[in-house]
Amino acid sequence: MSDAGAPRTPAGGGRRASAEPPTPAALDVEDAIDEAGGSIPFARFMELALGHPEHGYYARAGLGWGSRGDYESSPEVHPVFGLLWAGQIAECWDLLGCPDRFDLIEVGAGSGALAVSVLHALREHHADCFAALRPVLLDGFPRRVEEQRAALAQRGLPARHALLDEWLAEPEAITGVIYSNEFFDALPVHLIGRAASDDAEPEALIEWHVRRRPDGGLALEPGAPSTPELSHHLDRLGLGPAAGCRQELSLAATAVARSLSRRLGRGYVLTLDYGYESAELYAPWRRDGTLMAFRDHIPQPDPLARPGLADLTAHVDLGALARAFEDEGLAAAATVPQATALIALGLGEAVAAARSQMPGDVAAYARLRRSAEVLVDPAGLGRVRVLVAARRAPLASLRCLRAVPTSS
Repeated sequence: MSDAGAPRTPAGGGRRASAEPPTPAALDVEDAIDEAGGSIPFARFMELALGHPEHGYYARAGLGWGSRGDYESSPEVHPVFGLLWAGQIAECWDLLGCPDRFDLIEVGAGSGALAVSVLHALREHHADCFAALRPVLLDGFPRRVEEQRAALAQRGLPARHALLDEWLAEPEAITGVIYSNEFFDALPVHLIGRAASDDAEPEALIEWHVRRRPDGGLALEPGAPSTPELSHHLDRLGLGPAAGCRQELSLAATAVARSLSRRLGRGYVLTLDYGYESAELYAPWRRDGTLMAFRDHIPQPDPLARPGLADLTAHVDLGALARAFEDEGLAAAATVPQATALIALGLGEAVAAARSQMPGDVAAYARLRRSAEVLVDPAGLGRVRVLVAARRAPLASLRCLRAVPTSS
């Protein structure tokens, strides 16, 4: 975001060029604003921009992934990512006593790349676990579900496909693993803050809303909170934005975490996402929050511009997420960086083994080695955090949580 820090409407935000027609999602947003009487919370804007069933970013046709899309996530970097997490999933099955039925649920399956690499690795390297497997891929959009079904069918991999809300409404408790990669950071966030003040008493909570500009664009304006749940959420954390800051709060993320927890009778939740612990997310020096918009791998200056054509993302409050799991009876471990988890899961050994197994394919080995560096880059994907929660299952012994040696 281009905001310098003080809560205010960004200058020029959302201005529409006269030669550039509004996107279909922009028209949906404008209709929602009119129906609401002049403005909507940013969370509602983000819900429409990303999740409108026809015109939202994740619903539209032709959505690209990886180098062909607007951002790159770990599964698109290299199949070794799924291979390593397949090993962790097989260990979870073993720690659960090798049940005859083992449910494996991916939430927000995206391109299907992670499911393909995980299921292929389980079939090839963990046959007993694979025989017990009941895989389910969850998504919020029928078009994505069809693409995921096609990706798995091409490799002869079995899976049930379902819409997230429908699966969450099913009554059966599962035994297994629920996992996600960069799912929670795409859920709608409220933009909140407190006005700058010289008084000792903290200012009241404010929330930014989206309104129409006279010139036809969209702009942010501060106003009253749209729901008392925002204050209740912050009270439960014992934290909140400092004066002069604008930060994000996702009620949707904690609601989904609770719903997922209720489906888990016994097993694990593995969550991989960009995020911070609550105190760090609401640190007073984080004046502009973490909200970002991306197109063609380039950060966009205005998150309100061209809705439906840009990805919107905000770092996850991992402390709030862990608390949501714990409120539903799960135990949550301290988070670890993805770089640490992948090294513990054997990334170095996988690269070394590939060097000996494919000596004649220098290009393939070089690609694997470069991909490994990308996956653990502390300035990039390596800083994704891994949050693990468990119900009626051992947690501390999981391989992905083990400490790894560091060079002196």
